[in-house]
Amino acid sequence: MTMTSNTDTSRALRVLGLAALTFAAAPALGCSTDAGGDDQDEDSDGEGESGEQAWEGGYVLSSVVISDVGRTTYFSVVPELDGHMTNEDAIEIPGNAVYLVEGRNLYVGMAEEPTWVKFEIGDTGELSELGRMSLANYGLGAIDYGNAMVDETTAVSVSSTSLLAIVWNPSTMTITGTVDLSHLERDGYDLENWTTTTGPDGMVYIPGRWADWNGARILQEVSLTIVDPKALEVVAVAEDDRCASGGRPVFDAAGNAYVLGDGRNYSAQMFENAGAGEAADNCLLRIPAGETDFDADYYFSIPELTGGLEAITELGTAEQSSGVGFFKIFDPAQLPEGVEPVDFTFWDSNAHQTWRIELGDQPTVEAVEGAPFSAIGFAAVATDGLLYVGETEDAGANTVVYQIDPTTNAMTEAFSMDGYFYGVHALP
Repeated sequence: MTMTSNTDTSRALRVLGLAALTFAAAPALGCSTDAGGDDQDEDSDGEGESGEQAWEGGYVLSSVVISDVGRTTYFSVVPELDGHMTNEDAIEIPGNAVYLVEGRNLYVGMAEEPTWVKFEIGDTGELSELGRMSLANYGLGAIDYGNAMVDETTAVSVSSTSLLAIVWNPSTMTITGTVDLSHLERDGYDLENWTTTTGPDGMVYIPGRWADWNGARILQEVSLTIVDPKALEVVAVAEDDRCASGGRPVFDAAGNAYVLGDGRNYSAQMFENAGAGEAADNCLLRIPAGETDFDADYYFSIPELTGGLEAITELGTAEQSSGVGFFKIFDPAQLPEGVEPVDFTFWDSNAHQTWRIELGDQPTVEAVEGAPFSAIGFAAVATDGLLYVGETEDAGANTVVYQIDPTTNAMTEAFSMDGYFYGVHALP
C-alpha cells in the first residue's frame, strides 16, 4: 500500500483552505489591477481626492498564494473585472482569511484569534473598520471555515471543534445564540463543514464531512444538518451511507435539494488506488421538497452519469432554485506520464474539468463549453447570476478566472489574477 506523507496531506488541506492557519486583520483595502490604483476618500461632490468619480458597484476580489512556507490571502476592491489583477496594491494577510460579504460590508474572520472584523466599503473602494466581535467565550481559538450569511441581521459560524453553530447579528456585531451540533462527532475522524450554505428557505445547511488523514480514511457518509437560525434549533439531520462526504445542497425550482457526495474530493478513491479499502462511487442524492431526509429511491452514481469519469468537487450553482449545478470531474487520461492518483500530487495536474448538471428526476450532464483541463483550486463563486471559476494551469502561480452563464453553458474568460482565485462578490 502506498501511503500519503504528512507533506502530501498538508498540501491537500492547504488547497481547499482547511488547515489551521494564521492571518492578520486588514486595516484597509486597495484597488489592484494591471493599471494600478489608489484608495480615494470621497468628497461632497461624489469624487475622490484626485477627482475620481464614485463607482457604480464594484467588486470584492480575493486570491490566495501558496508557497513552500505557507499561504497568503490578498483582498482587493476593484471597479470592474478586466485584465490581469495583481496583488501589488492589495491587502496582504498571512494565512487563509475567512470572509463574508453582505451589502457594502466585508466581514473578515481571523485565524490567529476567534474574531470577526467588520469593514464598510466606500464608493471608490476605501475601507473603514466598523467593529469587532469575539467568539472566544465559545471555546474557539480561531474562526472556523463553515460560515454563512443569512441576511443583514443574521449570520452563522460553525465550529467543528466546539460543535456549535454560533448565530450572530452582522448589523450590531453581537451574538444572538448557539445551536448544539454534538451529533456531528465521529470517533477517530476530524469534522469538516466549510461549505455551510444558506438555502432559499432561509435555513442554514451544514454539510458533515469526516476524514482521518493519518489513517487514509474518508467516512462513507453523507450528512446535512438543517438549522433554523432564527429559532436557534436543528430542524433535521439528513444522513445517507450510499457514498461519502457530501457538500452543499443545490435546489431546483420545486424546492428539491440535491447533494453530491464527492468522497472528499476523490480522496476516498485515491486511498483505494493506493491500496486501502474499496471506496464507493461518488453519487448524487436528493432531499424531496417539503421533506428533511434523503430519498431512498433517488440515487445516481457519478460515473454512471458521466460515462465513467468521477467527480472531484461538490456541487456549486450560479443561482439557487435554478436546478442547474456545476462540478469538476477528474479524467485520469489527462495525467502526465509518471503521475498516478495515489497521493495528492495529482491535484496539481491539468486533469480536471468543469461540467454542468441539469438536476431532476433523470439528471443529465455535459462538459461546460470552453472549460479547460486544469488543476484543483478553490470552489467556484456565484455572483450576479453567473458562476466564476478559477482555472490554474501552473499550480496556482496565476489563475485565469472564467464566468459561466448557466443558461448557455458557455465558459468565457473574465480576467486573470495572481495566485489562486478565492472569491469575487459584486457590490450594490
